[in-house]
Amino acid sequence: MRTNRVGLDVKILGGLFLIFGTVDLVVIALFPSYAFKLFGVAVTGPSSYLVKLHSPAVHLLIGYGFLWLRPWAWGLSLAYAGFGLVSETMNQLSFGFHPVRSGFMVTTILFVAYVIWKRALFTDEDQAAKHHQRVSEETH
Repeated sequence: MRTNRVGLDVKILGGLFLIFGTVDLVVIALFPSYAFKLFGVAVTGPSSYLVKLHSPAVHLLIGYGFLWLRPWAWGLSLAYAGFGLVSETMNQLSFGFHPVRSGFMVTTILFVAYVIWKRALFTDEDQAAKHHQRVSEETH
């Protein structure tokens, strides 16, 4: 029996995103008063709970998409990485330099490079086949 190992690395990343999303939910549940820092602002109070839930929701979506190599997951992961980089840059400027934030930014940039490199795994094969059909010489 032969297993399908196509995109195994991305599928493993998907599993990690599912774990991250679950851990995010647990942390939010255990520490509801944590002031989430987003775009240079510390979000506090009862409404911050809804703001904090975006993180596990997106992590779980990316995890599912990577696990099943869904084409939309590629764009979502890059958009969320950009969102995170802009937010963390603003946090650094507002709250001062922090090595954990800096480490997050470096690893996010490496993640973006890797996901761009692996883009072919996320292409919709049906769409790619239609796009690359050869036109016969007689149709000119």
